[in-house]
Amino acid sequence: MSAVEILRTEKGRARGLPTREEQAVLVCIGACLAAILVASVLLTGVPAGVAVVSLEFDDTLANQLSARSILAEHRMHATFFVNSGRLDRPGYLTVAQLRALASDGHEIGGHTIDHARLPGLPAREQRHQICEDRRALLALGFDVSDFAYPNGDYDSASAEQVRACGYESAREVGGIGYPPCIFCTWAETIPPRDPMATRTPGSLRRAHSLPRIQSLVRRAQPAGGWIQLTFHHLCDACDDYSISTEDLSTLLGWLAEEREAGRVAVLTVRQVIGSGASDENDLHFQH
Repeated sequence: MSAVEILRTEKGRARGLPTREEQAVLVCIGACLAAILVASVLLTGVPAGVAVVSLEFDDTLANQLSARSILAEHRMHATFFVNSGRLDRPGYLTVAQLRALASDGHEIGGHTIDHARLPGLPAREQRHQICEDRRALLALGFDVSDFAYPNGDYDSASAEQVRACGYESAREVGGIGYPPCIFCTWAETIPPRDPMATRTPGSLRRAHSLPRIQSLVRRAQPAGGWIQLTFHHLCDACDDYSISTEDLSTLLGWLAEEREAGRVAVLTVRQVIGSGASDENDLHFQH
C-alpha cells in the first residue's frame, strides 16, 4: 500500500488528517528515505543537488545540553568539540552529560585541554594541549578522531601536531563565504581540500538570522558540498555567540524537511571524513 493510498477512505475520497497510525507510517517512510540518502553519500560521494550539513557545538558549554532533545526530535546527530580540562567545572558539561550525548550517537571531538590559542605556543605546549586532550577523552571512553582549532587559529606547526596526535581532521574558522558573495567558495569539498584545515562559514552569532543560515545550505545544494554549522551558547541572547533553543529547533525542523526532500544529508564530522577517506573515487566538488 502506498503512502497516498493510506490517506484515502474506503470510498476513495481524501481524508483531511491522517490517523496516528498513518502518521507513524509516514514518519517511517521519511526516515527510510533519509537513511537511503545518507547511505548514498557515504558510499558514493556527494551527488549534485545535495548539501551535506554538520551540526557542531564548541567549548563544552553546559547550556549545549539543551540541544540533546532537539536533536533527538529531528533524528539528527551532532559533533561536540570538547575541552577535556573544562569537564565537571561550573558552567561546563559534566562527564556524565557528555557520556549521555555520546550514547545518543553524537560524536565527541577534541578542542585542546583548556581552549588554548595554539599559534605561538612552544611545540611542547602545543603537543600537550592537543595530544593530552585527546588522551584524556579516549581514557573516558570516547572515540575521538576529529579536532577543532580554538578560535579557528592555527599554523603549519599546530596542524602537524594535530596530525601527529592521531586526529584525522581539524576545523578552522572561515574559508566559506556568506551570500551574496559571488566569488567566494560556497562549500567545502568531500573529501576536504585539506583535512587539517576544513573550511567553514565561521561560528554562528546572534546576528545571523535563520534565513541567512539557510542561504548557506541552499547555495551549497546545486553542485553538492559540505557546510559546517558551528554553535556555541544555546540560550536566549546570553552571548554574542549564541542561538536560542527556539531558533535551533526551527532550523533543525527546516533541515529535516530538506532531508526528507532529498536535498540535505545531516552527518557528523566523522561520517564526512570517513566517507571522504574511504574511497579515492569519491566525487570532488570545487566551487
